[in-house]
Amino acid sequence: MLSYRHGFHAGNFADVFKHFILVYLLNHLKTKKPFTFIDPFAGAGTYPFEDKFMQKNKEYLTGILKVLNNKITDLYIKDYLDLIHLANNNKKISLYPGAAQFALLTLDKKDTIYLNELHSNEYLNLKKNFEGNSNVKIDNTDAYSNLTKMIASSKSQKLVLIDPSYELKNEYDKVLKLIKHTYSQFKDVCYMIWYPDLKQDKTQKFVDDFLNLEIENTNHIHIELKNTNLRMQGTGFFIINLLKQDKQNIDNALNELVQLFK
Repeated sequence: MLSYRHGFHAGNFADVFKHFILVYLLNHLKTKKPFTFIDPFAGAGTYPFEDKFMQKNKEYLTGILKVLNNKITDLYIKDYLDLIHLANNNKKISLYPGAAQFALLTLDKKDTIYLNELHSNEYLNLKKNFEGNSNVKIDNTDAYSNLTKMIASSKSQKLVLIDPSYELKNEYDKVLKLIKHTYSQFKDVCYMIWYPDLKQDKTQKFVDDFLNLEIENTNHIHIELKNTNLRMQGTGFFIINLLKQDKQNIDNALNELVQLFK
């Protein structure tokens, strides 16, 4: 249990899609002050390529490095890539930022970044990487039990990223219950929920069950990559409370990204 480390897969194609969308949302929501970003499954928050977990699968080679080595035309994708260069001090790319680092590079000092990680070693890494920042709060709790407390901690506009590892057998059900319970209390929050497409029945069941929650203004994005050698054959997202124009901008950019992985 809790043997998963995001470093095993950091910087892969799913991270590219996920963090592009995240950066887009952060840039377009942070104009509403005060603003809070909540990452209840934060991991270590930043991932050096030399790290032993990154070296295990080296999925960044066919993920983010593939994007960086291609010509990009979409301005919103360029915003995302600019942050990766900034995280590497505009030098040779040697690390991939996690959601926490993308948020730190995007948001203002007056904005709040609330990070949480249950895995004890990853929590220590998260603290080491981010505790010196005055606008960052870091916790070591069970997100499934404490997300509502995280959201209730301030009255600001919020973006919540929900991207657990799905390593537990009942994790899909736990995410569904978490969203149903949390949304019932906080309907004005923007939620971004990620899931892996492993081409299993439980993935489709999760999608169907999520849509059956009938939450207003739920946008579903699914990306399938048929030629990947990875166990994960695609990735998907549910975004709650997304503006129509933002959905169009995201779709246009994703179309360009998908072409790079075909």
